[in-house]
Amino acid sequence: MAQEFELLSHTADSKIRAYGITLEELFRNTLKGMFASIKPYGTHITYKNDELICSKFTLQHTVTTHSLDLQSLLVDFLSDCLYLSDIHNEAYFDARFTLLTSTELQCSIFGVPIAGFELLEIKAVTYNDLAIEQNQDGIWQATVVFDI
Repeated sequence: MAQEFELLSHTADSKIRAYGITLEELFRNTLKGMFASIKPYGTHITYKNDELICSKFTLQHTVTTHSLDLQSLLVDFLSDCLYLSDIHNEAYFDARFTLLTSTELQCSIFGVPIAGFELLEIKAVTYNDLAIEQNQDGIWQATVVFDI
């Protein structure tokens, strides 16, 4: 799949739309999009034509999340990753799932230490305009708004 995510305009917050052939790919690309939207900077991060490039992952965390439904699972997963980012001063750009259902997931997330963000930090992952759907071609897409 060519496009992993896109940054969308929003009046006061940050908004992305992510794509994936599988739910795993959708969740991974939403994670990438969340961090790319606020432009982290650090030793292993560069930008080429406004596209974030992470040269190598130097750290890993395990994330386990349980929720009521798929939409809540995505919000909770991203919120857990945001929490880890805040307490460790890191950004994450990849996830490998060992379990992903409509109500629970377990994965390893991979990222790098960061020096900060060029844009405002994300305060929260919201349910505002949240959507997860699969189109006629079987491609998943998620729209997520972040409170900044």
